[in-house]
Amino acid sequence: MTSLDAVVLAGGRARRLGGVQKADVELGGVRLVDRVAAAARAVGAERVVVVGPDRAASAGAVLVREDPPFSGPLAAVATALPSVDAEWTLLLSCDLVHPQRVCRRLERARRAAGPDAGGFVLRDGDGRAQWLSGVHRTGVLRAGIAALGGDVVDRPLKRVFPEEGLRFVDAPTWETADIDSAEDLDAAQRVTRVDGGR
Repeated sequence: MTSLDAVVLAGGRARRLGGVQKADVELGGVRLVDRVAAAARAVGAERVVVVGPDRAASAGAVLVREDPPFSGPLAAVATALPSVDAEWTLLLSCDLVHPQRVCRRLERARRAAGPDAGGFVLRDGDGRAQWLSGVHRTGVLRAGIAALGGDVVDRPLKRVFPEEGLRFVDAPTWETADIDSAEDLDAAQRVTRVDGGR
């Protein structure tokens, strides 16, 4: 099977969490960023690249920072790609409630990929693309960044994905949940107490 790395975005301002760094938040006694890094490794990611401030560092992962800080997910991906070696790259938010389930679903799609598939993005039950729950051919990401000519600061992440070759994978809305607010965190903590957040 072709090689796999992971990029975990952990550099947001988390305004709706009162400014608390998401990477520092814990579920089940484990920091969010560490949960996502572990889930990526569990499906075969050889290298994990975390994009965020120093406090987002995760054991065994490469830490990089977008320039300027807080310049958005597209700038973060552009910063991470030079540290990626594998043919495929998982793109993940650090605040996923169910990172293991997300990674397993994406890995199943990747393993079944035909030669014309450039990447896969989860789509929730309401039909919304979850751009930070995806797996893509690294070469496609590099080409997408290059085509933007450096115009990556505060731009939508979806600009990097060509329509041709992108596949959507349907998933239950609860499975793609992330933590954007104190209410989301409360709900995630309840889920984690019940099933470990798998």
